[in-house]
Amino acid sequence: MYSHRMHDLFTADDRAKVNAAMVSGSSDRYQQLLLAQPTPSGGATWGARIGGIVAALVVGGILVALLGVIGLIALVVLLVVAIFLAGRIARWLHERGLKSTAEREVVGGYATERGWTMVQELPLANTTPLLRQGDRRATGWGITGSLDAATGFAVGAYEYEVDREVASTDSEGNTSHHTETQTFPFTIALVTAPLPDLQKVAISRGSTGGLFSKLSGVFSDLRPVPLESAAFNDAYRLMVADEADELAIRMRFTPAVLMALVDRGAGESQIEAESGVLLVAREGKAEVDDFGELLDVMGDAIWFRALLTDEPAGRIPDTAALRTLLLGANA
Repeated sequence: MYSHRMHDLFTADDRAKVNAAMVSGSSDRYQQLLLAQPTPSGGATWGARIGGIVAALVVGGILVALLGVIGLIALVVLLVVAIFLAGRIARWLHERGLKSTAEREVVGGYATERGWTMVQELPLANTTPLLRQGDRRATGWGITGSLDAATGFAVGAYEYEVDREVASTDSEGNTSHHTETQTFPFTIALVTAPLPDLQKVAISRGSTGGLFSKLSGVFSDLRPVPLESAAFNDAYRLMVADEADELAIRMRFTPAVLMALVDRGAGESQIEAESGVLLVAREGKAEVDDFGELLDVMGDAIWFRALLTDEPAGRIPDTAALRTLLLGANA
């Protein structure tokens, strides 16, 4: 995810190892589930059969109306094919369901070993700008828990939807309107992060001195903060609360920290912190079969939390200690 990974505490190799372990565990569990339930239930098979017959009747009825006798022949063929394929479709759905169950059980088992909880829907609070975006917001599966006594977290799937009215004109000049909905999925991590001096922070890929940063500062309660490193200002967009203490900003973003951020690379993650919570978000839906992605985003979250909250301020986060916090005894 990053152009450089010098200060990244969860590496591509870590991610590959975690996912390989999850795949191995879920494969073993899938075989156990399949052995216990080798065939789909009668209800599932009949459901697939009835669905296929209904679809065949609908399509075949249209063909009969259009083609007469030929359509009737096609209807008979469709019914035979639907009945023939019903068992295979039911089995495919059955095995797919078992694989999904196995994946979730293995991820849930890992979470339980760490004292965490796997949930079907993350708790959602409108604590940062991204979590207030759109006309509707929803969360999906994820993991919640604590990394230590002071660091609670939630990591998983989040999305928001935006509606827009679209006008279209037909060949006769009649104009109609309809609503189109666009969905924006993310993988997010939330960790507790009190920021008494900075209060609110947003960090993302971009340019602190760019036009977008200046416009964002006009229309929000955050302002862009150019710092002493031109390389940092070109790679990152740093925004802080209008009332943030100027000295506190520079004590936190020391030359050593700016160099570490430049070496690390801006990457694809965006960081927002306010109301005692730090959010790291990365575009794309969190998938159960890529648990390493969740840990990767969590790694970003605790690295930036350390950067913004550790005392004394201005030090580069201790990667070894944070790896232990993220990975436990497996660090």
